[in-house]
Amino acid sequence: MARESQGLQVLLIVFVMLSVVLGVTTYLYNKQAFEATKHVSDADQKVKDAAKEKDAIDKKYARLREIIGYRDWELDQIEKKFDEDQQMAGAAPKAAEGDQKQPTVMGYSQMLAGACKTIDDRTAELKESKNQWTDLNTRFGIREAASKDAVAILDKGSSEMKDRIAKIETDYTTHQTAMKADEDRNDKAMKDAKEKATQAQLIAADEVKNAKVVVAKAEAEKADVIGKLRDQDRQEMTTPSGEITWVSLPNKTVWINRGRADSLQRQTRFTVYSGESPNSATAVKKGIVEVTRIVADHQAECRIVDDKLTDPMMSGDKVFTALWSPGQQNHFALTGIMNLDGDGHNQMNAAIALIKDSGGVVDCWLDEQGRRQGQITGNTQYYVEGDPPDKGSQETVKNHGDILRDAERNHLHKWSLSDFKQKMNYQKTSSVEHFGSSASPVDADAARAAKARAKAASKAEDSGK
Repeated sequence: MARESQGLQVLLIVFVMLSVVLGVTTYLYNKQAFEATKHVSDADQKVKDAAKEKDAIDKKYARLREIIGYRDWELDQIEKKFDEDQQMAGAAPKAAEGDQKQPTVMGYSQMLAGACKTIDDRTAELKESKNQWTDLNTRFGIREAASKDAVAILDKGSSEMKDRIAKIETDYTTHQTAMKADEDRNDKAMKDAKEKATQAQLIAADEVKNAKVVVAKAEAEKADVIGKLRDQDRQEMTTPSGEITWVSLPNKTVWINRGRADSLQRQTRFTVYSGESPNSATAVKKGIVEVTRIVADHQAECRIVDDKLTDPMMSGDKVFTALWSPGQQNHFALTGIMNLDGDGHNQMNAAIALIKDSGGVVDCWLDEQGRRQGQITGNTQYYVEGDPPDKGSQETVKNHGDILRDAERNHLHKWSLSDFKQKMNYQKTSSVEHFGSSASPVDADAARAAKARAKAASKAEDSGK
């Protein structure tokens, strides 16, 4: 009995020991399995993180390739293309293997900035060229103005010719389209239409050839007109307007060879030069005479307004005015401040009176209140630009600018205020009358009329202020 009890105790002890060993073994196994599972889970997470990071890098890499324009290229292709672009942009060539010298690397942003700068420089050069072209085109336009009528006729003829050619081409195209729609049944009709179109083209070619002949003739006429205009401009200040035929110094009277048939008007003033110097640009001035009476077709009586005792007027002396030529009157436009006396006052009415007294016509002017009067027409030849108006009056400044633009648009000859005073022989108003037996009735009447005009002009100036 005792032995059986000892065997059971031994068996129990063995069982307990085995249970302890099994429990420890199971614990250790579970612990290692847990750690292994954790390591696997960590490894999976790292793989996932690495995959995400790789995906983000791939997206950035793809975006970068898209930005530089090589979406489907591999890195080695992009590097090769980058080296080629570097050489094209002017960077240093790639160093050979083992070469310690660092090449100059220029990124795409730098290359783009360089290209933009080059484009800006070329744009500036192009803009300057366009400005030069505009200036040359403007000058050419001014020279072409003299032949505007001929060019207009030519343009009209050219437009009509283009319309006829366009109509022929349209008719031909219409026939051709219609024939193509039913080519099998209308082959003969299409051939006939082509023959007609060919004949029409031949006719049009002949008409174009004739038009070119007309153009060449018009160009020759235009060149001739421009030459004559230039000759006329050169002769404007050198050709005498007439000649003194008889002189009465005691009566302060002369007679000239211009009259009714020459469209001469009373109160036209002439500058007198010696008959030995027909060129008024180089001759010495003898004095001034004013027409008082039209005697005949080619004869008029004039009073001596200004003369020199040491160099009296004589028969054969030449008379000259820039405002009148035989058979026509010169037309003017006036704008700005006509400060004739240099005192800062506007003497527009006095300037208009000077032109009218000398036989000229004023078509357009800026009155002393800054309002525009009259219009520039096809007969207007000159414009006189006075001092700039006060910028405080916007209406005056606008009207002044409008007259200047119209004058330039019509290619009028410009006179400055000093040119105007010189050509008009302007002097400050002074009342001078001749008394005694040497003063003729006509001379006295003319002197009184001149005094009245000066007084009226002065009164108009005062009212305008």
